[in-house]
Amino acid sequence: MDRLRDAPAAQRVNSSARNIVRACLIGLALALLLVGVVSGTLLRHIVQILPIVAALGLLTRRADWAAYAALPLFLFWTLVPALIWLFLLGLSRIANGHYTVIEVLSTVVMAGCSIVGAAIAVRLVKPLRWYGRAFLFLLFGVLQFVVMWVSFLEPIANR
Repeated sequence: MDRLRDAPAAQRVNSSARNIVRACLIGLALALLLVGVVSGTLLRHIVQILPIVAALGLLTRRADWAAYAALPLFLFWTLVPALIWLFLLGLSRIANGHYTVIEVLSTVVMAGCSIVGAAIAVRLVKPLRWYGRAFLFLLFGVLQFVVMWVSFLEPIANR
């Protein structure tokens, strides 16, 4: 009897968590696209959000799988703003460049969406064999690194 009574509450939590992760993925993608518009590198940023779009698609079908797909994306996009901030503070040269106020503010949105998204994605997790979790995490993590690398190649970098 308790299981029946608790099921709707569990579904509400899962639905709420899914909506928050969705909002975080969308916010992250929009922040990246804004940077692309402001910097004149829209194509580069469209390429960079492809894994985010794939995770959004997966979220509509399999939220439990999408949690493992979104987590490495959120971690990656927490690291990038952190590297930019370290550069702006003169503590690192990894993410060097010239950043406008809008781009810096976008990094705050990126990091915020990523941190909240990662924390909430953990709530979407349902039992999935360890190798399924590892596969999705690694697949989307590698995919994000690959598209980032591709986005810096000459045919895409400045478009």
